[in-house]
Amino acid sequence: MKIPEQFYEPEVRDGFYVPSQMKRYWAAMLNVLEQIDIVCKKHGLKYFADYGTLMGAVRHGGFIPWDDDFDISMLREDYMVFLKIAERELPPGYKVLSIYNDHRSHTFLARVVNYDLISTEPDFLKANHNCPYATGVDIFPIDHFEYDDGINEYRKILISGFDEMADRVDEEEKNLNNLPKEIRDRIRYLCTQSKTGVENGKYIKQQLLILSDRLAAIFDKDSSHVCHSYFWERSNFQIYPKEYYESTVMLPFENTYIPAPVAYDKVLAECYGPRYITPVRSGGVHDYPLYSVQREYMRQAVGRVYYPEYEFSADDLQRPAVETVKRDRKEMVFLPFSPRYWKYMEKEWAKYIDSPEWDVYVIPIPYYTKKEYNAHDRLCYEASGYPEYVMLTGFDAYDFDSRLPERIVIQNPYDDYDSAISVHPRFYTDLLRQITKELVYIPYFETDEYGEDDERSVIVSSYYVRVPGVTRSDKVILFSDNMRNRYIDELTAFAGEDTRQIWEVRLEADPLIAPDKECIGLLAEDVPDEWWKYLIDDDGEGIKVLLYHINPGNPVMDGQKYFDKMDRVFEVFKQNRDKMTIIWHMSPEAISLLRTDYPQIAAKIHDMVERFEKEDLGIILESDDITKAVAVADAYYGDRDNVMYSVMKLGKPVMIQNIEI
Repeated sequence: MKIPEQFYEPEVRDGFYVPSQMKRYWAAMLNVLEQIDIVCKKHGLKYFADYGTLMGAVRHGGFIPWDDDFDISMLREDYMVFLKIAERELPPGYKVLSIYNDHRSHTFLARVVNYDLISTEPDFLKANHNCPYATGVDIFPIDHFEYDDGINEYRKILISGFDEMADRVDEEEKNLNNLPKEIRDRIRYLCTQSKTGVENGKYIKQQLLILSDRLAAIFDKDSSHVCHSYFWERSNFQIYPKEYYESTVMLPFENTYIPAPVAYDKVLAECYGPRYITPVRSGGVHDYPLYSVQREYMRQAVGRVYYPEYEFSADDLQRPAVETVKRDRKEMVFLPFSPRYWKYMEKEWAKYIDSPEWDVYVIPIPYYTKKEYNAHDRLCYEASGYPEYVMLTGFDAYDFDSRLPERIVIQNPYDDYDSAISVHPRFYTDLLRQITKELVYIPYFETDEYGEDDERSVIVSSYYVRVPGVTRSDKVILFSDNMRNRYIDELTAFAGEDTRQIWEVRLEADPLIAPDKECIGLLAEDVPDEWWKYLIDDDGEGIKVLLYHINPGNPVMDGQKYFDKMDRVFEVFKQNRDKMTIIWHMSPEAISLLRTDYPQIAAKIHDMVERFEKEDLGIILESDDITKAVAVADAYYGDRDNVMYSVMKLGKPVMIQNIEI
């Protein structure tokens, strides 16, 4: 799968720091998905994004920033076919782990992985975006379901019985007679009640788990509902009308598209609650990050981890002596590495640019991208894109060794300790602090405030706090007291309790240098010409803009009730035509789905479009690019998904369409 080079860089998404190692892990998972997709298309099998992956697609247009796994589901009949054919169809090295083909697998779901554990073979690394860890995709079976209390209660008893016995049997045991009499008798009773049997000579634990799984799949595709049997058996949860999974709609996901159940909004609302669109930074049923177990295994096995890690040294706290250069005005040098991040330096720069005491230089520095193990690849030098009022000096036009500036301000803290980027070695911090009296670090990103209860934010903070640009700088300027406290705690855990007082002196908070929140809106020249007649009134004054959006699943599931609601909504739009204009957004993918799979629904949508145009209510936008519509809109009304979330993130009012009122 082709991944843009910039994708690998660490970044802050929705206030959460995503390290470059996680980016590579994500990219490797997308590789696995691509191979699953090839097999499914070849054999006419259908799969759906599910759980956190589905929520990420709907809300974020990609991974949830604090998520680290990939979930899909398949209807039982497709799931069983996939398990039979996948290993021979997938690329060499790929494995399918499930109770049906691996006696050491004990979970109710299947997992496709690209390798057994860790590989540093060049071909593997090249194919998997320089990620050495085994990565995979979890596949959940979706079973057909009928509401039959008698059958279902008995099924639950048998399923829980087989599961309990499986827990008490060693995975290598093949002889029923070797088990304690109590367990043997219980297994035989369960087999009698379910009209099944267990064979000696085969793994007993595996057979019990398969019998449990088959009990989950007793209903056929004519059933009225579907369910995730594991959660149904334990909590009567995740049972859906089968129509929810009758068709797929393709949703944007990172740099590709993934299939989702047509009723994705209803699935997510029933699984996570109607407020699922509001992020909750927690959750998950495993240690985070998922690759941490493999990382520590490699550390113990070979004495190092794959991606180089900076190790603190007491020498980093020692300030090298720098001779003072006599001059009339002191010199300060700012070293940005990309114009994308200049805004995080700008206010500190602005404090000194007109000072009679300082000569201020802004010197963009080159940096390398990385493809292979700690190897510099492409040299990047971004000297354009800065504001016109910022005077730049070439990095080769300023002689650091002879000028010895009093102050150097950096914004890339990693030196070479990042898996995606490295500043040029000439600008590593151990060298910079030998040519200046004060080395200052200002982060080029800003995360949300967080406390100890936000465990994942605490975990990822090590990626940007335990770095040489922080420990070696004479001063670190952060954007809030809370973040200063977080850094001090993390550095103390890293370097030892006896260093806390050092960090308390070196780290300071200055909220005034934080960049201003980006202006919400568009420049006039960026607004499409055909929009203008809807955005201003006859007096040239701006009109309030409402972004209206529907997703395809809701009209499909709700039928005429949905269109009755649209009639009432359009009437309100019409009555307020002089007070507001509407941008009605419909995804091209959604329109295509309706025309292909639900032509009657598509015809009704077409009738609503004709009414919208006839009554001249506003703008119809049929595009995946909603950037301009979100920027222009004053508020949002409609269904839940990433369009709503994009408006919500800007602090604009949102209202969910409720067809019952």
